[in-house]
Amino acid sequence: MRKILIFLIIPYISFAGGFALTGVGGKALSLAGSYVSIVDDWTAAYWNPAGLGDAKKSFGIHSSIVGTFGSATTRTGIVGMDGPYSLKNYPINSDQGFLIPAFGFVLPYKGQNFGFALYVPFGLGTRWDLYSLPIGYRDDGLDNYPEIDHESSIEVINAVLGYGKKFGGFSFGLAFGISRTSILLRKVDFALLDANKDNIPDLGYPYSYMPIDVKLTGSGWGFVLNGGVKYEFGPLKTGLAVRYNSNPKINGEISADVYFPKSSYYYNSSGGNPIFLGGIGSSLAKGSAIFKLPLIVDFGLAYKVEEITLSGFIQYQSWSSFDVIKLEIDSASQTGDKILGKFLPSTEEFIENWKSTFKFGLGLEYRIIKNTPLRIGFAFDQSPVPDSTFTPLIPDPGNKIQLTGGFSREYNNFSYDVNFEYFIMPKRDVIKSQYNLPGEYKFSIFALGFGLNYKF
Repeated sequence: MRKILIFLIIPYISFAGGFALTGVGGKALSLAGSYVSIVDDWTAAYWNPAGLGDAKKSFGIHSSIVGTFGSATTRTGIVGMDGPYSLKNYPINSDQGFLIPAFGFVLPYKGQNFGFALYVPFGLGTRWDLYSLPIGYRDDGLDNYPEIDHESSIEVINAVLGYGKKFGGFSFGLAFGISRTSILLRKVDFALLDANKDNIPDLGYPYSYMPIDVKLTGSGWGFVLNGGVKYEFGPLKTGLAVRYNSNPKINGEISADVYFPKSSYYYNSSGGNPIFLGGIGSSLAKGSAIFKLPLIVDFGLAYKVEEITLSGFIQYQSWSSFDVIKLEIDSASQTGDKILGKFLPSTEEFIENWKSTFKFGLGLEYRIIKNTPLRIGFAFDQSPVPDSTFTPLIPDPGNKIQLTGGFSREYNNFSYDVNFEYFIMPKRDVIKSQYNLPGEYKFSIFALGFGLNYKF
């Protein structure tokens, strides 16, 4: 049972690998993120602050509609422990949609450029119904058992201030900001209740295994530090950027709801008369966790010939630092039925052992019409998630291929951008992992974006 709580923490801490969005701004996204060497607008605060040195006084907004589409064919079998319940063995879908906004501006001052950007680098989620309720529960009329047994909702908002300066062909820049993370993570599992240990009567099959709905909600603050340089050799442009995210402390609440069949009852922790007859028993406690995000390094090249610009990049993500997660639960804060406190340990460590990854990409811009540049992009993104720690709460089944495209339309000082992204993902066949959810999982992600820009 202790693993249930840790399961809820893991997806949140690790979502940056599988839930990370591909960047900010219509131009960059239409080039598959191949933007670190050519960025010259308000999005430089994210991509490469050195690009602020090339930017004009301007304002921009961008919004993406992101859809995640997941399906699974789970295998009939035992989940978590040798209990009398099984997984569903038919296809299950999990489809979610999200609106991802961003905006920023650039203000020159005495030969130097300052910028601001507000954006959401992470913000996805999933909803699954993977488990079959034991037959005995259905026969017993437990109608309020949750229909969704796996759920995640994650939102990270960054606000950064940037500075960029250009000296001839060389530019450098820095950006610093704060980050606010909010989460909701949920998992329903089944726990074996020992009549002697847990001070409840021996209810017999199938009531020894109680469905337990564990949910984590929380939020926390951190900071972001981005830095970079750019250099131009005639038609050749180079860029190097580093993005660092602090390790914020997430504070929130952990709740556990036990679904007892109507024919069951249990005693309180001190013994005595029965205090419960069927229905739901609940417990609530405060909890916290420190999570780690990787250091990200981007290097890019771009070459321009007349109306054609070809760009490429390589990105390194130090996910090997994501090794151990520690969950702290404040037992003194716990409220509700004390017997449920047996399901809330005070501390727990969990081994993740992710691997560092690389991402490669190419982008092409062609001004086939003077005021209408067309863009396409391609990227290959390695997955840091091993089979042993895979969870369906993160749509990251393996190495991904990203296909992108888009265009801009320019009218004097005003312009708008349109872009799309599509990810080709492999199937992931999970035989056995620490979450013990065997089956075949498939995911796809599609995004459509629109942006407005104005130069003063």
